Amino acid sequence: MTRAALYIRVSSDRQAKEGDSIPAQREALRQYVAKKGYVITGEYIDDGISGTKYSQRDELQRLLSDVQDGQIDIILFTKLDRWFRSIRHYMRTQDILDKYHVGWLAIWEPIYDTTTPQGRLIVNQMLSIAQFEAENTGQRVRQVFRHKVAHGEVITGKHPAGFRIADKHLVLSDDADIVREAFEYYSMHGNIADTMRHYAGRAKMPTSKVNFMRMLKSPFYKGEHPSGVKDYCPAIVSAELWDDVQRKLAMNVKKSQKQIYIFSGLIRCAECGKVFGGCSRVWHRQKGDVLEKKYRCTGRYARIPRECCNSKTITETAMEKYLLEQIPNIKLEYEIAEKKRVDNTAKIRKIERKLERLKDLYVEELIDLDAYKADRERLLAEMDKLSQETPERSTEDIRALLRPDLRSLYETFTEDEKRFFWRGVVKEIRIDSERKITVLFA
Repeated sequence: MTRAALYIRVSSDRQAKEGDSIPAQREALRQYVAKKGYVITGEYIDDGISGTKYSQRDELQRLLSDVQDGQIDIILFTKLDRWFRSIRHYMRTQDILDKYHVGWLAIWEPIYDTTTPQGRLIVNQMLSIAQFEAENTGQRVRQVFRHKVAHGEVITGKHPAGFRIADKHLVLSDDADIVREAFEYYSMHGNIADTMRHYAGRAKMPTSKVNFMRMLKSPFYKGEHPSGVKDYCPAIVSAELWDDVQRKLAMNVKKSQKQIYIFSGLIRCAECGKVFGGCSRVWHRQKGDVLEKKYRCTGRYARIPRECCNSKTITETAMEKYLLEQIPNIKLEYEIAEKKRVDNTAKIRKIERKLERLKDLYVEELIDLDAYKADRERLLAEMDKLSQETPERSTEDIRALLRPDLRSLYETFTEDEKRFFWRGVVKEIRIDSERKITVLFA
């Protein structure tokens, strides 16, 4: 029995109103399947996704994965433009379908038939037209946006703090004075963290440092659109004040010292789950400046108001010492036994399904005997190879951790080498508000 996959896509409300809604497409496809006596193996629905955005069509990607698993014989959709609007994307997908002998049909446009040269020519011509229409529509939309911006109209429902939308234009809100005060406060003190603390919880002020800096950098507040259109909206601050804030923001940007935090991304807060971020300070001592790197919860120190109770920090040196002491406690023999064999069962079953599908193609006279024998021999050879494989993981890297001179060897590593080393040994490190450390080894 033919296994059919139903593909449905709607990219806009307008299409739904014109009869291309998801329920309308589904009903038509199901009626066609019932008439033909097919069996439905799955429904794949991309809702609100443009036909030109190939990689963002998650359901299309899932459909192609099922095709490669040998679960589908034919793909059904209503119209060609529901399938693709780009020749390049169509050809990429068609190569996959041809490889796995999967056909497709637009039930409302049966003229398309990819099994004949004439049918492929028609498909390419219609896709060329569809691609032209999509590109032309995109150009018209951009022209509309430029026209709106030139006339001071908004093109999105979002608006910056201190503004509201009225009659499609940005106008000052009741929070405008607070935003102006924040600009003035930063201009006077030149400190982001201090400014955030001073205005935390007032109006709709940003709560993260990144968003707060983004607000201070936004040209909307001097009445200018980011595209460069002057007098786009009412100005909350003067151009002089805005320029002064930009100058001080640039001065506060730390020069990159290309510091390497060897545990970056490995340490997480046991209280809130957020990552421990790296920070550093320089200690001035008689024998010279000493750089100390440490880690702390970003849920507590990167947001105002604070979102986490974990105020504990740990230096990189202390973390290294602790881990080096913990390494001998790894249950090496258990890990080696668990990772010794590779299970190829799933791959073998996939080949078995391909063999069944190949047999069906031969019985249905869709391929000749020579092609059937050649493909069958190749698949059987792959299955035999997988059946005989019993690869073992080299244990030398793990056993090296037991070397008595590990610590002295570790001291010879560069920071990059230390970073690479710990990522091969440690899966995750958790630190709670009592400074209890839990290490999950890889």
